[in-house]
This record gives sequence, structure tokens and C-alpha cells, in this order.
Amino acid sequence: MRYRSIDLNLLVVLDALLDDPSVTRVADRLNVGQPAISAMLAKLREHFGDPLLVQAGRKLTLSPVGLELKPAVHAWLERARALTAVKPGFDPACAERRFSIACSEIVAGFLLPLVSMRLAAEAPGISLDLRNFSAFRAARPPAVEALERHGVDFVVLPSLFMSAEHPRRPLLTAHYRCLVWRRNRAALPLLDEETFYSLPHIVPTLLDGSVASIESDDALIHRAQRERVVRTEHLLAIPFALRGTPLIATLPSFVAERFAARDTELRLVDCPIPLPPLTEVVQWQQARDNDPAYVWFKDVLLDCARCVKA
Repeated sequence: MRYRSIDLNLLVVLDALLDDPSVTRVADRLNVGQPAISAMLAKLREHFGDPLLVQAGRKLTLSPVGLELKPAVHAWLERARALTAVKPGFDPACAERRFSIACSEIVAGFLLPLVSMRLAAEAPGISLDLRNFSAFRAARPPAVEALERHGVDFVVLPSLFMSAEHPRRPLLTAHYRCLVWRRNRAALPLLDEETFYSLPHIVPTLLDGSVASIESDDALIHRAQRERVVRTEHLLAIPFALRGTPLIATLPSFVAERFAARDTELRLVDCPIPLPPLTEVVQWQQARDNDPAYVWFKDVLLDCARCVKA
């Protein structure tokens, strides 16, 4: 399609080049030959009367015009994608769609099973593609990287890591409880503040090493001895790691309670220090707010989140 002397398909290439100014990487990303990308860049330069990408040492960087075009081109493409995705009269019982979600193991393990059951009952043609944040290692925040560069439909992550650039809704809120080995005598009969700081901790982390389950990790990490903190990206390994050790796991209440219910070797204790509650937030692209399928699926996530602690 052409509009006022420019092939609109070139804007897809322009968006990719402005996001990652490398002809080679964009060719790989779009599954197009490098000479074809170079030829399309030449047409774009001719149309805008500007180099768009300029050499800076061994790398290409954006020209001032390229920097000015970047947000406008990206926003236009998002609106175009949303428009072409809209299917009037959306009926979840008959629809065939796939939604991608990037989330932590906490969300994958405790919320998404409820979502899967809901889809099986109400929308058997809708499927899920679950992603973890390790796939989005980049300088940008993981929410921005997942939504903008990788085209993920929804991200769910602690509010501490949310992006200010995308719409959001609170999804899960929970207070914290501690989980210990049942024969951890230091935590008997109650866990006091002094003991809490003296014992080693095990904490789930996000891709950048940040504590995934606690909104502010100052109390746990800065006052505890750093060498006595075990960090893991594997949430489901925590119950096994606690057995036979003095370790403490401080987890959202619904996670700690579920682990304790499944393992008689573990014991729940109240957290002896005040911690802000965990708030998991769902984010999505603003341009997709008009797609009834997205609106429906977002509501499914919110409905299922209300049942997580039940």
C-alpha cells in the first residue's frame, strides 16, 4: 500500500531500524535479506531527505530526524496493528487467538493455571504463549522491552518494575509470610526481628538480580549479611532448599501458604518486620485498547487474579 509517495510497508522496516540501528540485525529480525534492507533504507532516506542512520565509529546511530521520527513511527504502527487485529462481534467461544504473556514464576505458577481452566471452559480456541523475562535482557526496562520490541501482548510484574509508558492495572496484592524448615529451632516458637536478620535468607529474583517477591528489598538485603543471602530465579526450588537448613523464605502469603500445605517439612511463621505488600501489575499496549479480544482477555486475567488467594 502506498500513501503520498511512500510504500507503507517501508515503515515497518523504518520502525525496526530506529529501534535497533543495524541493517544486519534488522534483516535477521524481519527474516529479510540484508541487501533488501539496505535498499529499503535507501528509499526511506530519499523520501525523508535525511540519512536517518549515521555512522558513529563502527556503529550506526540515529540522526536528529531519525530521533524525531522514532516515537511517531512506532505509535502509527501500533495503531495499525490494533486496527487490523480488531474483529467485530468478538465471541470467545468461537474465537481462535493466541495471547503472549511475560511474567514471573509466581504468576505462572499461581495465576495462569486458573486462566487456563477458564479458557478451556469458555474459549477453547484461545491459547497462551508464556514467556519469562530472561528472554528480554536489555538496557531498557523489561516491560518496555517485552511489549515494544518483542511484541508481547501482556506483561505481569511487580509494580516496582512497571513501565510508566504503558497502561496498567493492579492484578494481585498480597502481604508477606515467612517459610522455614519445621525443625529450624532458631525460628521457634516465633520468629523475632533479631533472629530474622541473623539467619540466612533465600529470595526469588528477576532477570537483573532484583528481588522478585518483595517490593522493597532494603529490609531483607541491606541489613542482612549479603553473603548469607541465597538468590534463585527458580521459585519452585525454594521449598526443597529450605529443608534441613536455617534459611528463611519471605514470600507472598498465597505462595508461602500453598508451599506449606504441600510439604509437611515446612512451617509458616509471621513476618516480624513491616513490609509493603506485593502488588503485581498487568501492562499492555495502549493501541490495543480498542481490540475487544484484548479487553476480554484482560478481564479474564483480572477475574482469575481475585481467586488466587481463595
